[in-house]
Amino acid sequence: MQNFETPEKISLVLGSGGARGLTHIGVIQYLVAHGYEIDEVVGCSIGALVGAAYACNRVQQLGDWMKTLTKAQVFKLMDFTNPRYGLLKGERVLTILQDVFEDVLIEDLPFKYTAVATDLEREEEVLFMDGSIYSAIRASIAIPGVFKGVLQGNRFLVDGGVLNPLPLNHVSKRGNTVIAVNLDGFPTKEEGFVAKLNPVGLLQESFYAMRRRLSTLSLAYYQPDYTITIPHDAAGVWDFHRSKELIDLGYALAEKALQV
Repeated sequence: MQNFETPEKISLVLGSGGARGLTHIGVIQYLVAHGYEIDEVVGCSIGALVGAAYACNRVQQLGDWMKTLTKAQVFKLMDFTNPRYGLLKGERVLTILQDVFEDVLIEDLPFKYTAVATDLEREEEVLFMDGSIYSAIRASIAIPGVFKGVLQGNRFLVDGGVLNPLPLNHVSKRGNTVIAVNLDGFPTKEEGFVAKLNPVGLLQESFYAMRRRLSTLSLAYYQPDYTITIPHDAAGVWDFHRSKELIDLGYALAEKALQV
């Protein structure tokens, strides 16, 4: 294992993956505790949310709030709507988050921040590098069929992870050391488990396999300096009640990957 020498500047790429993204908080806590300077954050979905909290100097508060959530409280955050547009509006979560950090203009942040969403009709990525940080988060976390998509002009925006679960291609500060947090690591499940799944489980695992391939291709092509990999089965999409465990896992895996 190579030792990681503290770089002058870090570009941090935070991938998508639901509650597994709480590990992003632990990774950031490790970097801050060891004196690394995060100069750029590129995130999609949960990565865009956690990256925004850090950019607003409130990632510790976000972690503390997440740790208070029980299964019942997670359910209460779900603002159900007309299923034609998605099961959830996604507004209640953002309203609660305003107690953690306020909406600000991205261009006023202390470093470069990019949130990635997907224009589903045009099948292309949409970058948020200015304007309301809450608007950026809302578009980037809009999981199709779960959260209501966002209409922006003539665009219909959904989760950035649809096309790009680990958006390494949007790092702009090429002189920086790049650290990627990949939430689509290979699961630790026993061999042969797929044969035991029902049709819904098979569909789900097929989708996960596709995501893993997209992330693997992105890592191979853009080759970040360091990758922190979170096993795909570390948590389910909605396991936010396991926040403490997942934050601690992110810290531990960052320490393992970036040994100083």
